[in-house]
Amino acid sequence: MLHLKPFWARTLAKRNGVFVETTDRDWRFDNLLLNGLGLPLEETLQYLLGSAPSFAEFESWVLSKHNGQLDPPQIDRLNSLFSGQPYPLALQQSLQELEAEPDVLSAEDLAFWAEHGYVIVRGAISKEQARATENAVWEALGMDPQNPATWYQKRIGKGIMMEFYHHPTLQANRQSRRIHKAFAQLWGTADLWKTTDRTSFNPPETTALPFQGPHLHWDLSLEPPFHFGTQGLLYLCDTPAEQGAFCCVPGFHRTLETWLASLPPGTDPRRVNLDAQAVPIAAEAGDFVIWHHMLPHGSSPNRGHYPRIVQYLNMYPVNFQETMAWL
Repeated sequence: MLHLKPFWARTLAKRNGVFVETTDRDWRFDNLLLNGLGLPLEETLQYLLGSAPSFAEFESWVLSKHNGQLDPPQIDRLNSLFSGQPYPLALQQSLQELEAEPDVLSAEDLAFWAEHGYVIVRGAISKEQARATENAVWEALGMDPQNPATWYQKRIGKGIMMEFYHHPTLQANRQSRRIHKAFAQLWGTADLWKTTDRTSFNPPETTALPFQGPHLHWDLSLEPPFHFGTQGLLYLCDTPAEQGAFCCVPGFHRTLETWLASLPPGTDPRRVNLDAQAVPIAAEAGDFVIWHHMLPHGSSPNRGHYPRIVQYLNMYPVNFQETMAWL
């Protein structure tokens, strides 16, 4: 596996206080490596920085996340990129087949996306698959969906976020052709890399456990220039607006740059309250929401009677651009 050892070595060097210059190419290859191997960034860094494993131990840890066997076509795909070689013919054919599949997003969907900066892919996975994934989340949490008292007995992670990544149902959802095709339409290519992201569990708020966020925020640098980017989440249960639904400020991707320029000098844009402009996006189990990463977005207080349970997933092409200077 090309690039795995350099990634391991640079990460441990930084852990030991050794300055290592990281190029844009290194950053890009690191992301492709982790996403190509189905490794969450946070989980991987926690292991490397906490355990300081030998390279052989790191290889074993990577294999353990795949039941001892990596996907050979995915390894070939990664190694083709790292070595600057064309994809294998079988992979090229697979991508061409997806390009030729019927569109998932209609002309109306794409017009709505252009105007509002988000779109809902209805029935991205089946209701049965969504329920199976929801059940996997309940099992991982050790909670009973029929007993609300169990929903508050322990902390699940950082706020509503769960460090839950590798269940087979989560992986099956990442392979959804409808989701992949929708992203392919927005990016203009089927040659996309899937992220291995978290799930989240947002129960109805109580006096003892008020809404924990995340409130409206951006996951990108607010330092121009801005580049196209996407984010997405999959609803695993029916989620009406009042049930902690995902929320965003529609259309803000078209005005972000001018809005930033209009702020008084010294204003921290991340501290400006945009809640009054936020809209909750209700959807059903199995629906997938994609939003432009320039939209302020977040969760909302759950004032319903059932938790909001979602799986996060994004896709991006090899040439994805991101501003490295953080503002």
